[in-house]
Order: sequence, then C-alpha cells, then structure tokens
Amino acid sequence: MQLHLYGCVTCKFPPTATEIAFCYKGDIYKVPANGGTATQLTTQASYECSPIWSPDSKQIAFASDRNGNFDLFVMSADGGAARRLTTHSASEIPSTFTTDGNYILFSASIQDPANSALFPTSAMTELYKVPVTGGRTEQVLGTPAEMVCFDKSGKTFLYQDRKGFEDEWRKHHTSSITRDVWLYDSENGKHTNLTAHAGEDRNPVFAPDGQTVYFLSERDG
Repeated sequence: MQLHLYGCVTCKFPPTATEIAFCYKGDIYKVPANGGTATQLTTQASYECSPIWSPDSKQIAFASDRNGNFDLFVMSADGGAARRLTTHSASEIPSTFTTDGNYILFSASIQDPANSALFPTSAMTELYKVPVTGGRTEQVLGTPAEMVCFDKSGKTFLYQDRKGFEDEWRKHHTSSITRDVWLYDSENGKHTNLTAHAGEDRNPVFAPDGQTVYFLSERDG
C-alpha cells in the first residue's frame, strides 16, 4: 500500500502511528496511516503549518500566522478551537512535545545569549519551550537546534543544526553549512556530533530500540 500526499509541506506521525498530520495549502489535515479520507482540522484564512503530535496523540500543536507572524497554537487532534501559546513578534515554529506532554519545544529568534558568537539575525534561531497550558517561555539552547526528537527518558534529544542561510530545499547541496545531526544530553549539557557529511543530513529520529538513529540524507543519490 502506498499513501501519496501530493502538495504536502510537512507531515508527522503520532506515537501510535495510526494517523498522519500534515499541512496542505496552508491548513492542517490528518489522514489514516493506512490510507483513506483526510480530515481538515483548520479552516482559517491564515497559513497553518508544522503540525506535531502530543505523546498521547490527543493534541496537535502547529504554527499559524493568523495574528501576523507565526505563533504556536495547540488544539484537539479531532479539531476544534485552537489555543494560542506564544505572542512574541518573532516567528515560532514547533519542533516536538516533551515526553511528559507538558511542554512544547520550538525554534524562534528571540534573544541570543550574552556569550553567543553567532551573528544576530532572525535566520539563526534559538530553542525554547513553553507550557502546553500556556505561560512563560524558557530558552533551552542558545544555538539553532531544529527537528528535535527526544529519547524515551526525555533527558536526551536529537536535532539538526543550522550553520547558515542556505535553502533547505536545494537539491544535492554540498558545502560547509549543510545540516548535520547532533545528540544533546540535558543532564550534562554535552552536544555530540553524529554526522559530518558535506551534504544535508537532517530530520533525525530514534528507532524504537532507542539505540539506532534514522535521518534523511542525499549521500546515496
């Protein structure tokens, strides 16, 4: 069986792997993983994208520009009214829920740390978290860390870095600023580089055994 999502910009499986949430023409949809009719979850005139599932598969968080810039929203996985979680003038893009489902990690260019050596620009984001119930945001990392994926303990996560401004959709791009995969240990603050390829390595995820890492790469074609 093949499931074709033509025009799909971003898509995510829930932990149960029974459905897929995806963005199509600026709205969020979900569809059974084994095929079937897609259900539209958002109907705003604005652009909604980057859906992610909560660990219990009951909620979906996403980015929406209904108030100007992209902010974080969360709604029931069955659709309905969405709650706004962030209000900063920067654009916030969700990455993942924490394993306990209490926080959402997201990327945004809000405030560089005082010791940051990065050029201050909106293209180079930091990593933050915000409570699912709403409230104060906290900075997790002061450097770009995208497509975060936690291990089962919730203490370690994978991420793809961002070194420059190259378009992520450029095919067969090879240079010193292509993305690589890293492992971050929140208990000791250690970053471990897992790939060092001249091309793009990105979208890392843990295998069910927690020991193997899968990621996208063009190194073989």
